[in-house]
Amino acid sequence: MPRIMDVTAVHVSILKSNPPKVAIHAIGHVPTTGWTQIELDPYLYLVPPADGVWDFDFVGKAPSGIVGQVVLQVYASIVVPMPRWLRGVRVHAKTNTIDAQLGEEIPLAEV
Repeated sequence: MPRIMDVTAVHVSILKSNPPKVAIHAIGHVPTTGWTQIELDPYLYLVPPADGVWDFDFVGKAPSGIVGQVVLQVYASIVVPMPRWLRGVRVHAKTNTIDAQLGEEIPLAEV
């Protein structure tokens, strides 16, 4: 799936669970109506990144056919097991990238 137009905010929190998990939330924009399946697609690493930052693509299924030419805000969230090496996340859109450091630990029930 293609990356969305841009990413405007990223937040990452550690969830109190066993094993620990992280919740990643991102906000961005798409250039038209009709986008579906908006999600964060994690990179898979054979060797952990030296900077401890996990990369994610902010993607969606682009529409086909006639669409409204209007910029719309979209959201995506993902909860994943937390790698031991994790220090932050980096979310990539078509026109920009935003980094976010680990936030405070929150109870799993609040997500």
